[in-house]
Amino acid sequence: MENNNIFLTAKAAIVGACAAYVAAFGYVGVLCAVWVACMAADWISGTAAATATGSWSSKTARDGVWHKAGMIVVVVVASVADTVLHVLVNNMPGVTFTMPTLVLPVVLCWYIFTELGSMAENAAQMGAPVPEWLINMLAAGKKAVEKSAETFTVNVSKNADGSPVGHLDATQLDEMTTEDLEQLAIDMGLTVKDGTDRADLIAQIAAVPLNVPDDEK
Repeated sequence: MENNNIFLTAKAAIVGACAAYVAAFGYVGVLCAVWVACMAADWISGTAAATATGSWSSKTARDGVWHKAGMIVVVVVASVADTVLHVLVNNMPGVTFTMPTLVLPVVLCWYIFTELGSMAENAAQMGAPVPEWLINMLAAGKKAVEKSAETFTVNVSKNADGSPVGHLDATQLDEMTTEDLEQLAIDMGLTVKDGTDRADLIAQIAAVPLNVPDDEK
């Protein structure tokens, strides 16, 4: 019974710590933690794979460390880019700029899928059977992240309360195929009925308010 109490106490402490971390840093903090864990796991599994195949060397290990350091630099750049976008939105009312989404979360997700794919390759080199569907799923996830970063022109303005709000540019939407428009509308939570007029569909999509980061909150 005492062992069960210790287990439950430890479990509650871990859950509490995780909840506090998420509350303090949000989903971006979670992505950062997952990315760091994936980087470490990839480096360890890569070292193990190189050792198993007899190709390990100190130079290769150093190159791996520098590779990870370069990724950290890119994440810092993405974070700074997000900050600049926030300042731009909050201090230049009515500004229009190309903005796919928050930069940092996209970069982190892209790196996470990259690291997971690399870990699967390392496992294969160590002799473990890796399901082909898993490789395909990771590749599809990475491709989906890349697609999510395709740029749209977002018209940013201020609400009555001063908070920023964005809308997709109708002119750019008009350049998309009807099929892509319908899929975009569905992704944005709109209901697409058979026979919906293309112009009406564009108007509906352009009318959807987009959340824009507000640093003042």
